[in-house]
Amino acid sequence: MTPDSTRRELVDFDHWSEDFLADRHTRWATFRDRCPVAYNERYGGFWVVSGYREVAEVARAEDTFSSEYPEERSDDIEYIGSMSIPRAPGLPKSLIGESAGILHQTLRRAVNPYMLPAAVNRFRPWLSEVANWFLDQKVEEGEMDLVLDYVNPVPAIATLRLLGLPGDEWETYSDVFHAIAAYPAGSPDYDAAAGELPNLMAGLLSLAHERRSRPQADLMSDLAQLKIAGRQLSDGEMTAVLWNLVSGGLETTSALTSLTLHYLASHPEQRQQLSENPELLTAGTEEFLRYFSPVETLTRTVVRDAGLGRQQLRRGEHMMVSWISADRDETQFPRADEVILDRTPNRHLAFGVGEHRCIGMHLARAVFQVLVREALARLGEYRVNESATRVYATNLVSGVSHMPITFTPGQRLGATQDRPF
Repeated sequence: MTPDSTRRELVDFDHWSEDFLADRHTRWATFRDRCPVAYNERYGGFWVVSGYREVAEVARAEDTFSSEYPEERSDDIEYIGSMSIPRAPGLPKSLIGESAGILHQTLRRAVNPYMLPAAVNRFRPWLSEVANWFLDQKVEEGEMDLVLDYVNPVPAIATLRLLGLPGDEWETYSDVFHAIAAYPAGSPDYDAAAGELPNLMAGLLSLAHERRSRPQADLMSDLAQLKIAGRQLSDGEMTAVLWNLVSGGLETTSALTSLTLHYLASHPEQRQQLSENPELLTAGTEEFLRYFSPVETLTRTVVRDAGLGRQQLRRGEHMMVSWISADRDETQFPRADEVILDRTPNRHLAFGVGEHRCIGMHLARAVFQVLVREALARLGEYRVNESATRVYATNLVSGVSHMPITFTPGQRLGATQDRPF
């Protein structure tokens, strides 16, 4: 059917409101059924894309629906990049995710060797050591905050090691990036973290400058030495790519893991299945990615007139793409609101699709699997203190910021001083 250029399907919701976030799965289902591509007039107006087929089509058509956020614009389009509508204040550009053309391609080629399955698999034994070291610090006590004492530190340390930074500084980075993801812009927690961000990024940039003169065998050095069309990355570009790597490496994997461990605490049969059949975690990883899709939405700019889902989109318009809605689409995933550990096929979109598909997806899977496997093996039938647990959802990311648990005390596997980072 030819798109109708004179008629728009309308929806009305505030994606930043607590009411919407609390009921978002029901609302997304309504949008999918009624109008998988519709227009929301709030925040200056933007298209809302909620159906699986339509979301995948947008993600694959980067030349039409752009995630670029150019610093210098060569046309009259107001680009918003991929972060949010409106774009949250104080956030650097996310360079790998918000660039195009030769810059995007060159950056992915530089980062990709560190993210390939073979490289990630070499990382797994060390990841297990780190995970078990953190469990050792609490296992004899029979209680811990599963997020703050375990789920947050390990991805942070892994990300810092990848870049070539000291692992013992993980908390400095984790506290800031976790707060930025877990709290809405304008809240005291968010504003405090955003206030720390410039100094943190300036420190990373200073280290990148050092690596230009004294390179080491790490990703930071490769980025510092990288040349694009004969030039090195500018300070702004370096800051943006480091922001992309650190924020993606720290928070999204922690969010997925925390949501999964929270879910398994209240679903003992599936927790037992995974404990008794560790091989099921491979398929289970994809199902938890689908079910939670912790990066729930991203945004795009329409750069040329296009039809999508019986609607006509115009150049310069903005759009919100809902991965979480696409991954709960019943036309693609039967019983979509249930976790089916061995679901197959499972063509979820949690990592995106197309040229901007998450470059760190293999590392994210590995860290997630190590964290879940070791927690189930050593914490047994852990119990969550729900009254002290905070599950959060913003328009961008969902996760758990605090999760106190109790469990039957166990024994250490190593000595306290044998810290592997």
